[in-house]
Amino acid sequence: MKRRAVTRGLAVVLSFALVGCASAPPYVGQGPHPQISRGHAVPPIDFLGNVFALPAKLIFWNWRLDNHDVSADTEAYLVRYIDSPETRTDETLYSLNEYSPGRAFSRLIHNKKAAWPYRLLIGFPVTLVVEVLLPGRLFAGLLGGDMYNPFTDTVYLYSDLPSVALHEAGHSHDVNGRKRKGTYAFLRIIPFVDLYQEYQATDEAITYLIDQQDRDQEFAAYKMLYPAYGSYVGAYIPFPGAALIPILLGHVAGRSRARERAEYYRLVDAGQAPAGEPPADAVPPAP
Repeated sequence: MKRRAVTRGLAVVLSFALVGCASAPPYVGQGPHPQISRGHAVPPIDFLGNVFALPAKLIFWNWRLDNHDVSADTEAYLVRYIDSPETRTDETLYSLNEYSPGRAFSRLIHNKKAAWPYRLLIGFPVTLVVEVLLPGRLFAGLLGGDMYNPFTDTVYLYSDLPSVALHEAGHSHDVNGRKRKGTYAFLRIIPFVDLYQEYQATDEAITYLIDQQDRDQEFAAYKMLYPAYGSYVGAYIPFPGAALIPILLGHVAGRSRARERAEYYRLVDAGQAPAGEPPADAVPPAP
């Protein structure tokens, strides 16, 4: 009985803590930007979130992944990307480390970008599970993580990584550039379509960083987004443990690509770029 009482008490505390994430604290960050909403810190929840995310942190070898502490610097990358004239993310909401189920369902109802049958038959169960019952505000890194929900047109961020933020924003850019947005989002249930969509988001993030001439973040993007892409490839391997192989190959490919680009930039700066090399703003291939 005592153990049940303790468990029940913890559940109540967690419930109140998570609900508190949906309140409107004084804004802290680069904004306020009309498309960015930031949750306030809840130390017990953030600590548990970091613990739950340990496997993902180790697999992708980055402590800032799903750390539930999106810095003002990472937010600044989002602000610049959102305000870029080439970006197609009008009306997309960027939710930074929040839990707001009421708003999620409100956006699901009012998001006219996707036809109502898609929002009802796919968007409702997706939103119910990943934004209400198993929210990334607590479980990011263990069950899901940073994501874009096209049915609520919301980007959810829990990682303090500009490359990840731009990748998720890239999904919004990709979907919002499609004529039939709901159909395009629905097609993700077809095997291997997700690989195409993940490639588009990764390509958008890296292209943007190259255009901004942000070399450090470009290199960081290869090291993070290549193994992340490998995780989607690994999801199609039915053998236990074998799914880690594409992730490891992504680590190798990402670091190799970062070294290649660093060497190329060194030669460019020295005026020694070899003939036939791609220009500095060339889009590198995704793995």
